[in-house]
Amino acid sequence: MIRFLLQRRIAVLMSFLALVILGCVTFVTLPVSLLPDVDVPRIAVRADGASLDARELENMVVAPLRRELMQVGGLSDIRSETRDGYGIIRLTMDYGVDTDLAFIEVNEKIDAAMNSLPRDISRPKAVKASVADIPVTYLQLTAASGPTPGFYDVADNIVRRRLEQLPEVALVDISGVPGKELRVTPDYDRMHSAGITLADVEKALKDNNAEPGSMTVRDGYYEYSIHISGKLRTSEDVENVPLMKNGRMHRLGDFCEVELAECQAQGYSLFNGHRAVTMAVIKNEASGMADLDKAIYSTIEYFSSQYPDISITKTRSQTELLDFTISNLRQNLILGLVLVFLVCALFMRNWRMPVVIGFTVVVAVIITFLLFYLFHISINIISLAGLILAVGMMIDNSVIVAENIMQYRNRGYSLEDSCVAGTTEMITPMLSSSLTTVAVFLPLVFMSGIAGAIFADQAFSITAGLFSSYATGITLLPVLVSIVEKGRKKDISQTEADFGEERGSGWYDKGIDFIFSHKSATILFVILVIASLFPLAKALDVERLPHIDSTETILSVNWNENINIDENRVRSEKVAGAVDNEEWAAFVGRQDFMLGDNSEKGASETEFYFRVSDSDKLQAFKDSLTSFLRREYPAAVCGFSVPSNPFEQVFSSGEAPLEARFMTGYAGGSVEKAARLCSAVEGATGLHVKDIPRQEVTDIRMDPERMLLYGVSASDVRNTIDVAFKGSQTTILRSYQDYIPVRISDRGITPDELLATELVSSSAGKDGSRPGIPLSALAHAVKRDVPGVINASGAGEYLPVELNVEAGETDAVIEKLKEVAMAEEMADVAFTGSIFSNRKMMKELTVILLVSLLMMYFILCAQFESFVQPLIVLLEIPVDVSFALLTLLVCGETLNLMSAIGIIVTCGIVVNDSILKLDSINELRRQGMPLAEAVHTAGKRRLKPILMTSLTTIFAMLPVLFTSDMGSELQRPLAVAMIGSMAVGTLVSIFVIPLVYYLIYNPRHLKKGGNKE
Repeated sequence: MIRFLLQRRIAVLMSFLALVILGCVTFVTLPVSLLPDVDVPRIAVRADGASLDARELENMVVAPLRRELMQVGGLSDIRSETRDGYGIIRLTMDYGVDTDLAFIEVNEKIDAAMNSLPRDISRPKAVKASVADIPVTYLQLTAASGPTPGFYDVADNIVRRRLEQLPEVALVDISGVPGKELRVTPDYDRMHSAGITLADVEKALKDNNAEPGSMTVRDGYYEYSIHISGKLRTSEDVENVPLMKNGRMHRLGDFCEVELAECQAQGYSLFNGHRAVTMAVIKNEASGMADLDKAIYSTIEYFSSQYPDISITKTRSQTELLDFTISNLRQNLILGLVLVFLVCALFMRNWRMPVVIGFTVVVAVIITFLLFYLFHISINIISLAGLILAVGMMIDNSVIVAENIMQYRNRGYSLEDSCVAGTTEMITPMLSSSLTTVAVFLPLVFMSGIAGAIFADQAFSITAGLFSSYATGITLLPVLVSIVEKGRKKDISQTEADFGEERGSGWYDKGIDFIFSHKSATILFVILVIASLFPLAKALDVERLPHIDSTETILSVNWNENINIDENRVRSEKVAGAVDNEEWAAFVGRQDFMLGDNSEKGASETEFYFRVSDSDKLQAFKDSLTSFLRREYPAAVCGFSVPSNPFEQVFSSGEAPLEARFMTGYAGGSVEKAARLCSAVEGATGLHVKDIPRQEVTDIRMDPERMLLYGVSASDVRNTIDVAFKGSQTTILRSYQDYIPVRISDRGITPDELLATELVSSSAGKDGSRPGIPLSALAHAVKRDVPGVINASGAGEYLPVELNVEAGETDAVIEKLKEVAMAEEMADVAFTGSIFSNRKMMKELTVILLVSLLMMYFILCAQFESFVQPLIVLLEIPVDVSFALLTLLVCGETLNLMSAIGIIVTCGIVVNDSILKLDSINELRRQGMPLAEAVHTAGKRRLKPILMTSLTTIFAMLPVLFTSDMGSELQRPLAVAMIGSMAVGTLVSIFVIPLVYYLIYNPRHLKKGGNKE
């Protein structure tokens, strides 16, 4: 086949040129994203009950709904959080479940549960988690002269609408624009003197804002449309509403103040100390990040010129994260190619062959992008990182073939015969080594969870790269060598060729002589290294993913006190001003976003966003914030998290290392009992436990007997209390384009003042009068502490206690927690957390490693036609794994998903050198060369290719160690593990594997006449 290709060089070159052109075209059209396109198997169900407290909502709505949703197929976990006014049920599905079908089934279960829910409860809403719903950037709009109604109009009606008209934008979610209302503030003294009640005011407003609609009247041949207008349109119309009482006509404006005002604030959006309007920009799935970034930038420039008093600032931009990450990975890919080229040039001392090898690898990379397009793989941090990893292996095939061709050339073969013999000899061992590498990756695809789907992209990148490089190495490279070497005469004697092979191998001779002179010591050292495998694995900390440096953080604070929204804002500004930061924003209280995590902040909660100048300062910044909060607001409950991005959405579970779920005793119990439990946990474990979110509530308890005695209905009492504390919306002011609610303002008094001063109208007496009864005679107030949130799972309600436990202490802490549960008379305690999920992940990876080794053994048995020689090759894997773990320990890395994958991948790569060496030894022995001479001759012949392939693999990954983008930080543990094991694996292949082969096949160890093959 090779000779056939050499005779048709132009056809080969044109074929590859066509593939290169197609690859370049498809590279431009490949989608660019941060992560592969995978479904996030999480669904959230939100149930609203504005008039219900947390306990009522849990018992009447959330618990029945949760029991119904537990029947959803493929459910992995279910848990709920219930607060005053709303509850959220979070469902986590098993990976592999079709989330679209699961979403349909969830809605069917919601419909089935509606029969058991109160009639006045609106249908709960289900939201499927999606990476596409994460805002790609936030825009912070602030006014230099402070917020005004005109500023809010520009933000909501002009800027937002202009952004939503961009084809790259799917939605602009907005928060911070206060609503408008027509506020009617009664003068209760004047109303009392006129005998007018709030009910009279509400009736007058409703009667004078009737909406009769339109009607059609026929008049002979004609038909007319008649519209009756009785609507209120302006505040003056409301002031002039007539009201008849006791035979006297009144105007509403005589005893009520009417004004157009902002709705009472439920929350604030702050940016760098100023009140802001925050816009969350959601990308159109079909659009590219770069196009969106350009469109937003031009829009910001336009509005900055049109409205110089309004400042628009981008924060939490994913476009910058993606651009920085992808550009760095591309740079690492190019730099890796350059370093690999320099290594080839250094070893070959001939500029032609490195150029041919480099050109072949570039062609293979371009063809790989064509395969990306054909198999619908995007350019993302996983696929690009896999390609960077593959570059070092891709060049191996070209180096091996080129080096083998040159060896035949140096022995006096003609150029064509050298190309044919050198390439043909390497086809089988190269295929075997490629298959062993691919065999390592195939089991990774079967990992449970999203990790298996994500790293399928990495496995595909490496597999496609190896396939491309193998194809170009055995077809394109010999053709290119025959072209560049044509006309260059080579007439070197066998002695000179041998001298060329031995040149520079003096250190190898000394090393191999030392190893063969100390056989027992070498074997003992290998055994000790293998024995250290398990202690090294135990010494490493285990985590799901490597720590990724960031300059941003999210701080969630619950002040754990009954403060209003304005006091919350004051405290938030004080916290932000107490620490140095580059940029900060805060969502104080409730926000108006339509999308999000479906959780609302209460009046005593704030979510901060901070950005610091350097990632090294972030931990100190967090410590400073935590100490300030503990010092100034000891009751506050706070926690840090990472800003939302696709990576966190896919991988982060938000789990604590260990979470103990104490069952039953907390359900409906007192906060004091729960606090006592947390104190007992702290005392037993010595670990810090977060304070429990709590709130003080005032129960106004009505006396039914007295209400019956005075002829007062419960609805009258509730209406009086509602108006006093919340006001009441009576009607809608249809002011042309705007629909403004008309609200009777609240009294702005405390519960005690309400009970002492408010009167409730009783039933009419004989004279028709309705005397007022003091509210204090009908009800009394009781204050109590209740949990701020009620947590529950499929097993029922529980108190979550999160503990930051070291992995080695987990079992001891669990035993102590079980003792606490018994002492506190808890029914049961269940445990969850990242420690358990990490253990599960490591068990899966261990099984994957064993399966990979088994597949490699089968492939090698087929190649060598022997059951023993594959064991010689696989012997170096435990040695290399031990040194990989040692390298991770020395470099301060952890045993995580990436480093474990690096170790598994290395197992498939590092044996390639040994495969080629054993293949050469077997070939020489078949030619009749004695065992010892065959071992040493093959070692010298394969020395340069082994060193070159190992160094090219190592150098291709070096740039990953020195860049700080997300992709590089994610792949760094993988690179560290591979570099450590490759460095040692090269020495094992050069020195130890020949020794083991020699000891097994040495005639003194074989039976007489035996030939162990």
